[in-house]
Amino acid sequence: MKDHARRLCAPLLNPLEAGDAPYHYAPKSRAILVIMSLLFIALASALGLLLPAGSDPFFILPVAVFGLLGALGLLVAWLGSERAVARLWNSRQG
Repeated sequence: MKDHARRLCAPLLNPLEAGDAPYHYAPKSRAILVIMSLLFIALASALGLLLPAGSDPFFILPVAVFGLLGALGLLVAWLGSERAVARLWNSRQG
């Protein structure tokens, strides 16, 4: 199932996993990415629930941005390689 999901999400993962530059990966990076992604999704959900019913449609933009950032983070944490996680955190070895 994970291989099928990786093929499906390849357009998102390939740019993060490309390259041969050295990187620094710490095992806690993936766990922190999951926690931050869940916080973004919780924030998007709370904003979506607290919006008044007749509000301006422009207020949906933060909900979409936080929700997409949370979903992208969870996808990279679940399916991405160590290089993708390190690149998301911009961790370069130098």
